[in-house]
Amino acid sequence: MRPRGGFGLVELFLAVFVMLGTSWLLGEVLNRVGQPAIVGQLLAGVIVGPSLLNIVQPTADLGAIQSVALFFIMLLTGLAVRPSKIIAAGTRGAIVSSIAFIVPFTAGFEVARTFGIGLVSSLTVGLAISITAVPVNSIILMEMGLLDSELGAAVIAAGVIDDVIAFVALGIIQQLGPGQAIGGDLNIGLAVSEITCFLGALFLCEHLLRINVVRVREFTQRFSSRMKTPGSFIAILFIFAAGVSLLAEWAGLQLSIGAFFSGLLLSELAGPEKLSKADETIRGTAFGFFGPLAFAFIGTELVVTSIGQVATLIAALLLVAVASKLFGGYVGAKLARFPSGESVTIGFLMNSRGFVELVVAAAAFQLGLIDQVLFSVVVFIGIITTIISPVASRVAIRRTQIGIPNLGGLAQQAQNQE
Repeated sequence: MRPRGGFGLVELFLAVFVMLGTSWLLGEVLNRVGQPAIVGQLLAGVIVGPSLLNIVQPTADLGAIQSVALFFIMLLTGLAVRPSKIIAAGTRGAIVSSIAFIVPFTAGFEVARTFGIGLVSSLTVGLAISITAVPVNSIILMEMGLLDSELGAAVIAAGVIDDVIAFVALGIIQQLGPGQAIGGDLNIGLAVSEITCFLGALFLCEHLLRINVVRVREFTQRFSSRMKTPGSFIAILFIFAAGVSLLAEWAGLQLSIGAFFSGLLLSELAGPEKLSKADETIRGTAFGFFGPLAFAFIGTELVVTSIGQVATLIAALLLVAVASKLFGGYVGAKLARFPSGESVTIGFLMNSRGFVELVVAAAAFQLGLIDQVLFSVVVFIGIITTIISPVASRVAIRRTQIGIPNLGGLAQQAQNQE
C-alpha cells in the first residue's frame, strides 16, 4: 500500500487504520488468553503484510511513524525508570550486558562463517542477534509491575548498554565495508569519540541535576506555574526530549536512545509528582496508538518467500540466537549475584530483539554490509525471538514471584488490569 500521487495521505491513513485495527484486535485476543498484547500486535503485522494478505507494505512513511512510535516508547521508559535505580544497577547491568552480548555475538559470527558468509556480513549477523530490545522489555516489565524493581533496572540498564555497544560496533563494522578502507581508523576513532562525549555530557548533566535536585525542582515548579497555554508542560517535555534525541543522532546513536536518556533527565528535572499527569498522557499515547503500530510494522517487514531457500541457516541462527542469549543472560545475571530463578528470567528477557535489531539490519542493508536474504533472515529471527521472549519471560516471572520484592502483589494487580 504505497502512497501514490495526491492520494498518498489517504492511503497512509488507510494503512494506519488496518494496522492499528488488526494489532489492537489481536493484542486484545492474546491478552485475554494470558499472553502479552505485543505478541498479537507482531502477528497482526505478519498477517496484513507481504507474507500473507499483502494489504500493507512497509514504506518510508510507515517507517517514519515507527520511528516516532519508538521515540514515545523510549521516552516513557526513561520517565518510568528512576535514574538512581539505573545507576545502582550500573555494575550489575554492565556484567549482564557484557556476557549477554559477547556470547551471542561470537556464536552468531561463527555460525554465519560456517555457512560460507563473508567476514563483514558475518560480523553484522553476529551483531544483530546479540542485541536486546529495550522497548519490548520495558513493556513486559511495565505490564508485570517490575520496571522499577532491581531486576527491571538491571535488565533495562543491560539493554541500554547493549544498544549503545551495538551502534558503536555497527559504525566500526561500517568502516570495514565497501569503499571504507581509506581513513577507516580515523573514522572509527571519530565515531567512538563523538559517542563518548555525548554519554559523558549526559552523565554530567544527570549528576548535576541529582546533587541540586531540590533547587532544580523548585525552579521547574515556579516556571511551569507561570505558563498559561494549555499543554505547555507537555510541549516542553517533548521539545526537551526531541533536542536530546537529535544530539544522540548527531553523536552516532539512534534517536530512540536519546529519547530514553531524555526521559531519565526529565524524571530528575521535574520529579515524580509533576510528571504523573504527563506520564499518563504519554503512556496512553504509547500503548494505545504508537506501540501497536510500531509492533505491527515489524511484522510487515517479514517476507517469507525471500527466506524459504535458506531454512537451514535460519534454523541454525535461530537456535544459536535463543540459546546463546539465554545462556549469556543467565551467566551474566549469576555473576551479578541474582538468584537462579531471576537469572533465568533475565536470560529470557535479554532474548527480545525487535526494534533495535531491525534498525541495525536496515542500516547494514543500506550500507551494503548484508544482502536482501540475510536482511530477511535477521528480521525473521528478530520477530520470532520477540514473540518468544515475553511469553517465556512472563512464565519465568510468575514462577519466581517470591524471589522478587513486592512481585506477588504487583503481578496480581497487572493481571487484574488485563
